[in-house]
Amino acid sequence: MLGVLAALAALGSVAPAHARPDDTPGPSTDVSSIDPATRERSRAAFRRGVTQLRAQDWAGARASFEEAWSLVQHPSILLNLGIARLRTDDPVLAEQDLVRFLSEDPGAAPEELASAREALAEARSKIGTLRVVATPASARVVVDGQPVPVRAPVDAGHAGIAEARLKAGRHDVKVDAAGFVTEVRSVDVAARSDTELPITLAASGGRSKAGGGRSAARTTVGWSLAGTSGVAVVASGIMALRAISLSSDYRDRSSPSFRDKDVRDEGIAFRTGADIALVTALLAGAGAIVLLLTDIGEPGGTDVARASGRPSPMQPALLRW
Repeated sequence: MLGVLAALAALGSVAPAHARPDDTPGPSTDVSSIDPATRERSRAAFRRGVTQLRAQDWAGARASFEEAWSLVQHPSILLNLGIARLRTDDPVLAEQDLVRFLSEDPGAAPEELASAREALAEARSKIGTLRVVATPASARVVVDGQPVPVRAPVDAGHAGIAEARLKAGRHDVKVDAAGFVTEVRSVDVAARSDTELPITLAASGGRSKAGGGRSAARTTVGWSLAGTSGVAVVASGIMALRAISLSSDYRDRSSPSFRDKDVRDEGIAFRTGADIALVTALLAGAGAIVLLLTDIGEPGGTDVARASGRPSPMQPALLRW
């Protein structure tokens, strides 16, 4: 088979031992349809990668092994490719390469298998699992710009579940669905653990993340109060003017209404009515502002975490292997 660099020193350095780039691929790989020129280009890229790996040129080695793999997908290439990806700070792809190498290369030597298992353990020490529980189940989940498949739960609930293996650290999560308000979160993923992020999208016709949405009934009542406030202001003004007019007549010696008790009582009634209408206008106006311009009283209206886009508390779990 294609040669494999089979050594991984402790705590992160690769120690080249041997490489056999001219060996014939083993029986697990069908190369009958690959022309000799392509096989030779793959071997040449592999040999170049071995040299770069020995010189600890991790980026160059990764590029060479990726080229070799793109030409001939023989599993023996995956050990070196996985090590190179691990050394270029890509433990997630390294884990995939090393797991596949261990399962698909039956001709690997014992020392090669030992190196793969050691590299795999190191890669997994830098990886965590993010589980996004998204509602509705039709939601799309994107992590760091890459879509993550969403599967329906076994109990056929309303949430979908998207799982991603990620390098430990902070990651950006975007969840969207037709007819719902998009949510964008940042979440810290811990190594060797599961991090669960529940996200429930708000319907686009309902309360938005900023708290500006509201029900139809709330809007109707709000505008009714606004109208009541306007009518009360007008009524208060009219009654106040009438009370002032009556007061003038009551005090005017030349007026037939001078010191007329009935005029006095009528003026007091209009003044009291003006005061009541003004208070009504103020209260109705305040109610209209609350209903139309805030989400006070709405279900979830005080959910600060959702409104601000901050993630909910994480629930770490044990590593699954």
